[in-house]
Amino acid sequence: MGSILGGNNKKGENIPKRYEFKSSPVEVHDDGEGNWLVSYADMMTLLWGFFVIITIFSTPDASKFEKLKEHTSQAMGGTYQRPLNELTEELEQVFAEMNINQDIRIENLIDGIKLTASSTRFFASGDASLSTESKSILENIGKIFQDRAQGYKIIIEGHTDDVPINTKEFPSNWELSLRRSSEVVRLFENMGIPHADLRPVGLSDIEPMKEISGLSGDKLRDARAQNRRIVIRIQKQIKAIKAPVKTEKI
Repeated sequence: MGSILGGNNKKGENIPKRYEFKSSPVEVHDDGEGNWLVSYADMMTLLWGFFVIITIFSTPDASKFEKLKEHTSQAMGGTYQRPLNELTEELEQVFAEMNINQDIRIENLIDGIKLTASSTRFFASGDASLSTESKSILENIGKIFQDRAQGYKIIIEGHTDDVPINTKEFPSNWELSLRRSSEVVRLFENMGIPHADLRPVGLSDIEPMKEISGLSGDKLRDARAQNRRIVIRIQKQIKAIKAPVKTEKI
């Protein structure tokens, strides 16, 4: 075996040529693709670094940036959505001027803004008709929505207390809560807020703001009054993009 695998055997005898192994050189073909790819990658890296440096040293103007977004949305045929913080600030100002800060609470949530209005100013117990005072409040809110909430989804939730109702008009609290939210939606729609942006929801008494267990007298009445309420949620609309359907010719 040694004489076959090795170049010489132990005695120094030469191996026949037919058993000698020769390595053939590997041919490398360069068609030029590698060079331009490397150059292109280097150029893209340099451009990326250039824009990073510009971004770091720039001081962007928020108002100009929002104006650019608005013009871009309009040019593309879409709807521009103003920042929700502008809407919150304007609502707080209006509520302070109307002296209703204690009656309508504003909360900034991850998915938008939440307004909670107690029923003491909006609805009487077992009734879905808006009072004159509540209409005035909602009209001021609607004016702000017209300017600041374009393109947002406006969800109006109607809530009732735990007192059951069974009338021809309202067979249960479900119908009562939905009617209350529908009254607010109708008012906003009559003001010109787009029909497609409004969502009425009736939640009956399943999400009370105040627990009533163990309460009685004035405390129970106050808790039930707070549970009879309207909640308005302003959220961003996410529109699905439909992919084109390919049809094959037969």
